[in-house]
Amino acid sequence: MFIMLYWLINYRRHLLFLFILFLFGIGGYIHLSPSTSSFYPQLLDHESRKGTIVSDVTETAQSISMVVKGEEGKFLVRFLKENENDFSPGWKHGAVCTVKGKAEPLDSARNPGQFDYRAYMADKGIHAQILINDEAALQCEGESWTSHLYDTRKQLKLTVKDRVHPGTYIWMEALIFGDTGLIDASTVEWFRAFNLSHILAISGLHVGLTLGGTYFLLYRTGLATKKQSKLFLLLLLPFYMFISGGAPSVMRAGVMGVLLIFTSSFQKKIPLTDILSFTCLFLLVSSPSYFYHLGFQFSFLVTFSLLLTIPILKQYESKWMQSAVIGMVSQLSLLALQIHYFYEFQPFSLWMNMIAVPYFSFFVIPFLMILFILSLLVPALCSVLSRAFAIVHESVLSFLIALSKYLDYPWVIGELPPIYIVVYICFFLVVMRNWELKKNVKAFTASLAVVFVLIFYSSTPYFSKEGVVTMLDVGQGDSFVIELPYRKGVVMIDAAGPPIFTTNKEKTAKEVILPYLQSRGIDHIDALFITHEDSDHSGSIPFILEAVDVDRMYVSPFHTEKYESEVRVERVSAEQSVWVGDHEFRVVHPVIDQDHGDPNDNSLVLDSVIGGKRWLFTGDISAPIEREIVKRNRIGQKDVLKVAHHGSHTSTSEELLKRVNPKIGLIPAGVDNRYGHPHEEVVERLTEHGVVLLQTNRHGAVQYIFSGQSGTFSTFFPYNASRE
Repeated sequence: MFIMLYWLINYRRHLLFLFILFLFGIGGYIHLSPSTSSFYPQLLDHESRKGTIVSDVTETAQSISMVVKGEEGKFLVRFLKENENDFSPGWKHGAVCTVKGKAEPLDSARNPGQFDYRAYMADKGIHAQILINDEAALQCEGESWTSHLYDTRKQLKLTVKDRVHPGTYIWMEALIFGDTGLIDASTVEWFRAFNLSHILAISGLHVGLTLGGTYFLLYRTGLATKKQSKLFLLLLLPFYMFISGGAPSVMRAGVMGVLLIFTSSFQKKIPLTDILSFTCLFLLVSSPSYFYHLGFQFSFLVTFSLLLTIPILKQYESKWMQSAVIGMVSQLSLLALQIHYFYEFQPFSLWMNMIAVPYFSFFVIPFLMILFILSLLVPALCSVLSRAFAIVHESVLSFLIALSKYLDYPWVIGELPPIYIVVYICFFLVVMRNWELKKNVKAFTASLAVVFVLIFYSSTPYFSKEGVVTMLDVGQGDSFVIELPYRKGVVMIDAAGPPIFTTNKEKTAKEVILPYLQSRGIDHIDALFITHEDSDHSGSIPFILEAVDVDRMYVSPFHTEKYESEVRVERVSAEQSVWVGDHEFRVVHPVIDQDHGDPNDNSLVLDSVIGGKRWLFTGDISAPIEREIVKRNRIGQKDVLKVAHHGSHTSTSEELLKRVNPKIGLIPAGVDNRYGHPHEEVVERLTEHGVVLLQTNRHGAVQYIFSGQSGTFSTFFPYNASRE
């Protein structure tokens, strides 16, 4: 900040300019600071509160949601449906409501790399939610004029849906109305993986095509004069921004469009960068929460970068070269932030953009716009054309997805720290400046430095003597990740899935395990141990094998679960050792010829020395098996004990504790789990032995960060020893 101020003072020696800039800085700091609402739902005793609905009432097959603003602040109200036909009488924007129900905090991240929903909503000033399943719990009266617009939008969507082919409406819903919920999840993931998500998010591209196409239709065909065409566009823009859902990128493009139309008649030309800056200020003043919205950040950053790239574009006459430059600059300007948020990118995504962007820009979006108009004016013709579009588009999209398989080489870098983002941007600016001045050699040299920043960061684990053991908070289940120093090996012990009653079996892998691995720059696992085949230990294995390269899997001799993978699976038993690099994992149990008939009792039990501490990973073995292991005299004193079976009273026997005498006890258990883990008698027994307990249901993820023969335990949530 001081460097930037010094540069500004020297660049602009104008006191009034600097004073105004200072006022904007102070005002922005005050206006954009994160909300510090005193609304803490756990402190509220009353079960009833009043407020006004300040959002659209959004509906899915499972729930109806709305944001209500009361005296305590904003809170989210969700009505959980019993069936899809439930409706929302009187629940409209602007309605004054009485809500009966207990306010609860929103879910927060419990692991490194996990999306923090609580922080995301807090940036919008929403700090709690109330779940209801009875319509009588939410009594509302009245509505605002905005609710009529929302109703009109919903009715418009229903009308269009009835008149177009279902396969076409899916894309109309996304590219015209701004909702991608109907697109298949695997297709959305493909767009994200190849940095094509900007196509699905209604943005300046869509607004520009709409304005350009409408202007051409009205003015170039002689249907209206230039002034009449501009007036029509001014009336069209607010309507278009509304039906498209009002995303930040649409608001940016819409406000800029209005300003450009207004200022086009001025004698003095106003720079586009000034118009963009004014648009940014206008949106931030009207809605400060935009500042934290990725769509807002990406949209303005790309637009600003492209405006500054205009002199470079003029160097090329070929439209294909200009398109390539636009695609490359768009990606490079966002790349550092993209890696910071999503931990990876596709090096070959530029080529997919060069194919997909023109296809969507010049065929899909214009054709859908035409179908949208025809659905309102000539429904019969729209039905025929929409069916043809669905066939063509499905074929083209299938071809693009098939083609992308040959370009699918994701580069998992990890969560890029702010200092690396700053260095990246500095080198990127040097590249663009020299490119603009036609100093191609210097521009190329600086571009190598840009790439080197990412290569250097992604290679830092291979030069670090620091290792990490992480007990992930996967709910009611086990999942450990062990990163050896100098990245000599990455080991996983178990990969829990979600509860068996959850329909989304990918949930734990997609929301917890894979984000953590990617945030650490891990795309390769040397050894994956599966203690036994219960879902709370192995439920995410298929999704891990699909997303991450795994060298070998190790299971017990009695493991029966099969996996559709080419990964080599080895069965190991007591007396064997598994070496990962120069690190040994000794198998303590089970004995090869002793099948106990219970997956829990057949669990792999592993013994290892990590970071100067002796560890024992026990799976879900019961007390009789613990006594058997002690009787065989196969284990000695340990420093860290992974408490068996999530702290169930069926495990953690007195005999085991006397033999291993641990200092630290790790208990992976779900918050408010239905089994009551860890059981009170187990906690008391461990406490009596002087064991310090670290458990995921209280502390979130737990990490042991070590260097050499010493290390430190840390918890994702603050650990207060006196409170423990």
